[in-house]
Amino acid sequence: MIVNSIVVKIASRCNLNCSYCYVYNLGDNTYLKQPKLMNYNNVDSLILKVLEHCQNNNLNNFQFIFHGGEPLLQKEDFFTYFISEANRVIASKKIQCFYSLQTNGILLNEKWCKLFNELNIQIGISLDGYKEINDKYRVDHKGNGSYDNVVKGLQIGQKFLNNKPGLLSVMDIESDPVKFYTNLKNLDIKHFDLLWPHATHDIQPNIENLTKEDPKTPNTFYANWLIKIFEIWYAEKNKTKIRITVFDTIIDLILGKEYASNEDLGLSDVGLLVIETNGDIEVVGALKICGNGFTKSGANIKNHTFSDALETKLAKVYYNSHKLLPVKCTKCPIVDICGGGHIHTRFSKLNGFNNTSVYCNDFLKLITHIQNTIFDSLPKKYQNDFDKITYDDLNTYFNEINFSLTETPQYIDELSSF
Repeated sequence: MIVNSIVVKIASRCNLNCSYCYVYNLGDNTYLKQPKLMNYNNVDSLILKVLEHCQNNNLNNFQFIFHGGEPLLQKEDFFTYFISEANRVIASKKIQCFYSLQTNGILLNEKWCKLFNELNIQIGISLDGYKEINDKYRVDHKGNGSYDNVVKGLQIGQKFLNNKPGLLSVMDIESDPVKFYTNLKNLDIKHFDLLWPHATHDIQPNIENLTKEDPKTPNTFYANWLIKIFEIWYAEKNKTKIRITVFDTIIDLILGKEYASNEDLGLSDVGLLVIETNGDIEVVGALKICGNGFTKSGANIKNHTFSDALETKLAKVYYNSHKLLPVKCTKCPIVDICGGGHIHTRFSKLNGFNNTSVYCNDFLKLITHIQNTIFDSLPKKYQNDFDKITYDDLNTYFNEINFSLTETPQYIDELSSF
């Protein structure tokens, strides 16, 4: 198992208090035992462990993702030290290092932008759509909405950063999708991604305020919301089209580009680990939603290698999460594209990770819609080379399968053991 990206939690506190945050508000309180900021000793240990891992696995590039909490609570000198050391220790061995940072944007100013330009750090900013929607959940510690301050930070970044910041938005299906998309376009951004709300089978996505569908018919609220945006986006001319990662990824996977896989989609290994402010090595933070201390492995960069950290049962299942799938996924015609979804959305206290994603029906509907849209856009002489499959076709297909007669993979007991 090979790690090619590290999420570096350089600050364990935040100047916002987003209600859906898996770090602070979904049941895991281990952040209280973390130092507020990462120190230089842990930076030194981390850089040495990255070099060791790259050399042992013949990696010629590596990605550092600065995260938090809010990473801009860290001191400016920290970034200068981190990157100068990484370049001295790692890049000097002809291993290319890439740097990115995810921020809420509130503290972004011209001075930060100058530093990030000098250090070649790519910036992403979190904003959940137009003001009324963003300010429902993304609030400060006094309950005040963050939209105006985030947009101010975004505009500073757009003015002073060499690489214009992209946006990351958590989907809110109670929002108007057309208004949501129009608002982001009016902010003059070039690319953004849409994040599925963190959820498990025990902590379901928020659909309480929506009209209930027939209980016998699985809901596809998220797919319906995304399809409305996709239809507008896909019809736009290429010169004006914003890059939307979730759509680009699905299209690339439909076209057979396996390298497009990520944590949420595709069948590739997930070579990502998290380093907490105290140096603890963990799997991705979204798994904190599965229980207090769920991601704790006992590994720390002072005394363990990445290979050591990957030897835990949870790390192995996470790394192979698009391959160790429940039986239904193994029979699915579009599994190459959805990959079973992000592993935390498959979790339940009853069955561990031996469940399909809480977004399974959304994936089925969204992916078949995009796939058929792509087929319809091909020259007519090629359209007969493809067999379309619709969401209704998939439901019929699954209803006809007798899963009790299907051979159970040996790894199922491992998935169920959490």
